[in-house]
Amino acid sequence: MGRILCIDYGERHTGVAVTDPTRTIAQALPTIHHATETELLETLKRLVVELEVDEVVIGLPVAQSGKPSRRSEQVRSFAGQLRKVTGLPVTPFDERFSTARANEVLEEVRGGRDLAPGKRAATGRDSKRREAVDRVAATIILEDYLASRR
Repeated sequence: MGRILCIDYGERHTGVAVTDPTRTIAQALPTIHHATETELLETLKRLVVELEVDEVVIGLPVAQSGKPSRRSEQVRSFAGQLRKVTGLPVTPFDERFSTARANEVLEEVRGGRDLAPGKRAATGRDSKRREAVDRVAATIILEDYLASRR
């Protein structure tokens, strides 16, 4: 049994997390920066091989009501491309509130310092924070997916 890779898909930055070989613990990986979907697909294909992944989960953005959001179709399309490139099952999974929960986790870890969205300066800290949110959100989505299978 291989690992599960989870993707929090973004147009330029994509959060990624992976399970341990027993599929019980989710761990964040570095955020992937990409200019094109093709570049992202190639990076994910490499990760699948390197990490011995045999299943992929992708966060599916849905509205609070549970209905598809405007971005849902774009994510489903990307999931189909990823399925073709890797030959693996790619399961869309509800990512509602994962970013909000990631922000809460980071606020707890950092003690609330410099995290209020309206109070951050436009500096390198913003991009580092966004990367951290992407990583934590992917981990949360993967943890939720694992819990749903138990």
